[in-house]
Amino acid sequence: MWSYEQSHPWISFHWEAKSLPRAAWLLLGEAATLCTRLNEAALSAKEAELINYISLLHGTVASASMDGNTLTEDQLDRLLEGSLTLPPSQEFLGRELLNLVKAVRWTEARAQASDGDLGAWALQVMNAHVLSGLPTTSPAGEFRSVRLGLPGVVPATEIPLLLERASEWFAGPAFVSRHEEEQLPFALVRAFLAQLYLLWINPFPEGNGRTARLLGHQLLIHAGVPYAAAQRMAMHTAATRGEHERQVHHAARPGSDTAPYIAYMARGFTEQLRALWDEVQQAQASDLVHCGLAQLVDPDHTEAGRRQQLLAKALLDHAEPLKVAQIMRLDTELALQYARLSPKTLQRDLDYLGHLRLVVRRGRELQPQPYPTRPFKARPIA
Repeated sequence: MWSYEQSHPWISFHWEAKSLPRAAWLLLGEAATLCTRLNEAALSAKEAELINYISLLHGTVASASMDGNTLTEDQLDRLLEGSLTLPPSQEFLGRELLNLVKAVRWTEARAQASDGDLGAWALQVMNAHVLSGLPTTSPAGEFRSVRLGLPGVVPATEIPLLLERASEWFAGPAFVSRHEEEQLPFALVRAFLAQLYLLWINPFPEGNGRTARLLGHQLLIHAGVPYAAAQRMAMHTAATRGEHERQVHHAARPGSDTAPYIAYMARGFTEQLRALWDEVQQAQASDLVHCGLAQLVDPDHTEAGRRQQLLAKALLDHAEPLKVAQIMRLDTELALQYARLSPKTLQRDLDYLGHLRLVVRRGRELQPQPYPTRPFKARPIA
């Protein structure tokens, strides 16, 4: 018997599907459904690229913040475009974020290449990415050779064995269901537990948290979870950092199991996916409005029609009641269009949009009318 089996009995490489409460399975099913919807969502390339990029910023900053990094999404954006120079005392914070971006892209490239290796080498490369160029007490990517000054950490001599067993477990039948509709929920559980087990094992002197979250991210991508959705796991743990730490420690108590941790992760991850799906739907609605306005306002593709489209879009984006004099402040291009025309042109264009029921005049105010993009949405019966 290895010493960890006596000192750390919770590192059992075992979980029971039947131990999860019904609510957790419902959430896992909802998460799987949302991932399927996201994979099949129709969206313009520009909007999809924007959502993926913003998700990368949020997920990277969230993961780094778990280890004390204080930089923001805006600062990371500027670092990536090369327009931000940090003071010397904060340069390491920028390096941490850039390392994580590079590591995330590496894990995603591995998933695209169907490289599902979960062995020690893959973890060492992840950790090397995380710590590249940062001052460390030992070379990045090397396993620790001491116990670390933390209570409950497994002996360093047993790290290779533990990682070998973890790799076999995660690649084995424990996370495979006979039913197709259960494959993705089981894969989500595997990602949650992979993150948990690596936090328990702590194989490296530094960067274990970020490496564990990268491992979970890779497993999500490998299971077919969209890139933007996979970032939501780090966002959930960062948003509930105190509760995450409590759940990690609670699962390691004698007599405890991993079911509460899985349930906690399933709820938070699903909530994050709902928010992402709302973002996608809003982007879809925006694209639909743009196409719909072109057909409604400018069916003959005239110069006046293009101007009226621009006016209609500015009004719909604003949504709140406004006075005619405020319209020119809505959009710079719109102001330039009307600056060279007679004031009566704007009034005629507003009358035209009113005829199309895109705007309603109420005294001196204009009330933009929402363009219908959800015709099947149920309305409450009065």
